[in-house]
Amino acid sequence: MGKSSYTKQNCFTLPVFLHLLTIIFAAINGTTSSNSESRVVKSLPGFSGNLPFKLHTGYIGVGKREEVQLFYYFIESEQDPESDPLMLWLTGGPGCTSLSAIFFEHIGPLSFNYTGVYFNRTTMTWETDLPALQLNPYSWTKVVNILFLESPVGTGFSYATTAESYYVDDINASKQIYEFLLKWFRVHPLFATNPLYVGGSSYCGLVVPLITQEIVNGNEDEHGSHNNIKGYILGSPVTDPFNTDRIGTVDFLHRVSFLSDEHYELIKASCGAPHWNVSIAECGKNLETISDKNYNLIVDNWANNAQVREALHVREGTVGHWTRCNQTLKVKSYNTTMTSSVSYHQYLTNKPIRALIYSGDQELSATYVGTLRWINKLNIPTDSIWKPWFVNSQVAGYVTGYSNGRYNLTYTTVKGAGHCPSEYYPRESLAMIQRWLASNPLVASY
Repeated sequence: MGKSSYTKQNCFTLPVFLHLLTIIFAAINGTTSSNSESRVVKSLPGFSGNLPFKLHTGYIGVGKREEVQLFYYFIESEQDPESDPLMLWLTGGPGCTSLSAIFFEHIGPLSFNYTGVYFNRTTMTWETDLPALQLNPYSWTKVVNILFLESPVGTGFSYATTAESYYVDDINASKQIYEFLLKWFRVHPLFATNPLYVGGSSYCGLVVPLITQEIVNGNEDEHGSHNNIKGYILGSPVTDPFNTDRIGTVDFLHRVSFLSDEHYELIKASCGAPHWNVSIAECGKNLETISDKNYNLIVDNWANNAQVREALHVREGTVGHWTRCNQTLKVKSYNTTMTSSVSYHQYLTNKPIRALIYSGDQELSATYVGTLRWINKLNIPTDSIWKPWFVNSQVAGYVTGYSNGRYNLTYTTVKGAGHCPSEYYPRESLAMIQRWLASNPLVASY
């Protein structure tokens, strides 16, 4: 049964009736304005037959003149889309596309079949024709509706109509995301009352708590828009990159014997441990010696294919060569203004909000050691002690619960996983999100 709509009992004039007709016709055509649209994608190049799940793509215009056009992929839950939670998911970077989360982090229902991929020794690159797509049995869309957003502008297929509109920072981008969400619900009103979660990985650890705060504040404003916000989810989150996260990396590398006792003591001394001051020049120099490098997988062939763009309803002429992570954005137009998101977490601890924070226990850039450091700064009482949780009778990680009666935080590791745990252990990660969304303890017997 579909959701019922609410109608105010007041004068129903002809202009109001005509306006409603306009909205209805716009909804039928998949758009509510020239700058906001949504279309169903029934098939994709590389996948045989029609998609066995419901995928929408579209643009939402934000800003005073809607000069920023944010592209999204909305995949309905394969279980019960009308009542299952809705999760807004952001990919890190900043500037990395949602396709990273969908295809490589195994959060979405499709993944690449790497048959036919080969290494070109002349160019020293991996190459392939248009790669085949296959179903992912561990997609999070088994239990939740997911709205993947290409943000900030310049990410993936998102674009701006003016050159100056590409220049944004953490705060502006977060406010644009909040505006996007409010407008998206107008295009998809059937999902406006679903339990709402905001999620993201890596760099999104800085902006997701701020976006969640924006939503909470909007709900508390009598003139604001009201959404059924329930909580937020963060995977391997960058939270306090210049302090707690870096200290955590040092401690972690020493714990696993990647860092010698001598080098560890040298770093501690130069950084003023145990109080730690990473702004000291000598400290920064020593920390640089242990920085890790990231890598990218090639998906360019698929996303730059004309038939793929047509199937996804990408507007012609808006985005040139597509890249998985827009490095130009990070160098030229995106300004990192947030140095820590701990204060936003602290603000939310006074609200009736749930939080799930998870880390791969082999993660280097936002280690579980550093994450536990900033979680302890929140001063939330421990609700359940550090203990293992299982999938198919095997240890999948270790979990701790925190609660002050209003705010509830679950922190867990995923055993053996790196930066994006769902990329390494998709089955265990699906079990994690499924149990948590259902308010079941991760340590329950399965």
